[in-house]
Amino acid sequence: MKKLMIIMAFAGVLMAGCRTFPPVQNIEHQAVAVHNQEQVEKAILVGAAHRGWTANKVRNGLIQATLNIRSHQVEVEIPYNADSYSILYKHSENLRYDSKKGTIHPRYNTWINNLNSSINERLY
Repeated sequence: MKKLMIIMAFAGVLMAGCRTFPPVQNIEHQAVAVHNQEQVEKAILVGAAHRGWTANKVRNGLIQATLNIRSHQVEVEIPYNADSYSILYKHSENLRYDSKKGTIHPRYNTWINNLNSSINERLY
């Protein structure tokens, strides 16, 4: 029984080391219903805050948002206009981002999808 436990623990360590990470997900040109640019901006800022993101307007048509969870940090850029917005990866810490493969920890994509859903809730 003890041997079996040791083998299972060793197999678990090996499997954890072989974990593959998904590609970084960007939301590009997400169409919005008939709105003006100010309404889209407000939906992004409020939607981001609702999910725990810190969002700041860089200039008209561009918001930068940051999410800090424990030791992880994600930064995205959100270009927008009256017709659409995008959520684009900018930087991360402690999420095993691989720029050559374009992969990242799967939680990143979950956070981006949640942010996108929160923005859409405010637009529709």
